[in-house]
Amino acid sequence: MMKKIIYQWIAALIFILPLQVLADVVVVVAKGSPITSLSENQLRQLYLQGSGRIAGNSVKALDLPEDSSTRKEFYLAAVGKTPAQMKSYWARMIFTGRGAPPRMVSGDRAMQVMLENNPELVGYLPGNQVSSGLKVLYRLP
Repeated sequence: MMKKIIYQWIAALIFILPLQVLADVVVVVAKGSPITSLSENQLRQLYLQGSGRIAGNSVKALDLPEDSSTRKEFYLAAVGKTPAQMKSYWARMIFTGRGAPPRMVSGDRAMQVMLENNPELVGYLPGNQVSSGLKVLYRLP
């Protein structure tokens, strides 16, 4: 009986641990982008302004859909705000004319395609969704 329980725990860990590794959120750009690194502060500013400059290059941020769990994880880690707080933030910014939110794409695959084809875009994806046409600039904690 005890051995069976131990084996069940081991089996559960074998399946759960890889999912945790795959769930990491990374910030990515096109492989051909001149941007090679991104600081935590630059990332935060980019997603609070919708666009900006990184290493002298003009960039625009992309966003996953509002109901995306990756988006929720991203904003909590990168900006320290929930999706509801971000929605409220952008409503105020738009109302006062001080900015526009990042362009929203339909999902992970759309994010990949947009980023691969435009070196001026910055986006985020689950670590297991990074294609060979993208490079990772930042890994969220």
